[in-house]
Amino acid sequence: AEEGEEEEEEQELREMAECRELEVNNDNRRKLEEEEAQYFIGAYCSDSGAAIHLGVFTEESCSQFADEFGGASTYATLTGGELPYADSTMIGSECMACKEPADADQNNNNDQQDEDEVKEGCERLYEAAGKCEYGLSDSVQYPNTAGCNFMEGIKIVRKNGQIVSGPGSKNTAASVFIGLFACSFVLLGGYAYYLKTKLDRAKVNLVSEE
Repeated sequence: AEEGEEEEEEQELREMAECRELEVNNDNRRKLEEEEAQYFIGAYCSDSGAAIHLGVFTEESCSQFADEFGGASTYATLTGGELPYADSTMIGSECMACKEPADADQNNNNDQQDEDEVKEGCERLYEAAGKCEYGLSDSVQYPNTAGCNFMEGIKIVRKNGQIVSGPGSKNTAASVFIGLFACSFVLLGGYAYYLKTKLDRAKVNLVSEE
């Protein structure tokens, strides 16, 4: 019974994450129908990019929040309950094993009958993901390096569950130009001070001669 409830809850969360119309099954439903108002519930990324939350939105693309709290206040008003995953993340940071279980009874859906030992779900995720398979020509027949430049540029670091943008690759040409500009600025400043001092001395000499 518990497994069935967990599966039902997971299915409901998956449906919510797909951005669908919020169903209200209380007295507020008639009010919404009279006002011809619609609200939608869906997933969105946090500002840091390290978490995925559920929110309530005012249009079907789930891009405009229903309120300043990510729709949590609107959800509470309409349903009388608390919006799940409004503050916590829907996806944890723990790793998932991609190796097929040896036992066919471990909910494997007969996936162990194919040639490899990788779960089918992991294979689909990898096929759809951006890749940098540079240096894997010995094990990959046709290495995909389309994502190498992108991955090299973002340089992200995970710290305490948060994603912090790190320094990107250094641009040597830009560093040289910045150094030259700084040196030129210092030299020009020194030359301007020299000219000012020389003019002041010339003025003093003219006054003395008079």
